[in-house]
Amino acid sequence: MAALFADAIYQLGRRGVITMRAGLEPIEWAALVVVFGLFVYGEGELALGRRWVPHTMRRARELDATSPLVHRLLAPLYAMSLIGAPRSAITRAWLGVALIVLAVLIVRELPEPWRGIVDLSVAAALAWGFMRGVLKRPAAS
Repeated sequence: MAALFADAIYQLGRRGVITMRAGLEPIEWAALVVVFGLFVYGEGELALGRRWVPHTMRRARELDATSPLVHRLLAPLYAMSLIGAPRSAITRAWLGVALIVLAVLIVRELPEPWRGIVDLSVAAALAWGFMRGVLKRPAAS
């Protein structure tokens, strides 16, 4: 999953940097600052860093030799609660996947520089959230 995050960060970040290098109008720079901040805090810090990444890592650590074979074979899906979780968690996880796919489809239709602004902001949010979640110390038991 780290490789998937790294590839997404690279691809989206690259597009965002290309957009910035092409030049932005003052209103577009202002939009970049606002969108960047909202995405890094809302998605990167709150959603990914504090919730999704620690949850996914915790579920991945649950897997061992006694876990069902299907869970071990589909470990990334298990870790993300797309399989082998309570029904409500599976429903939320698949709804999240559907919303991400929908967001990608919408953003792909945005004209430049708006797509680049969103892509750079998403890349930053993914990078921040992943690193924040990985480096977060578990709460004392």
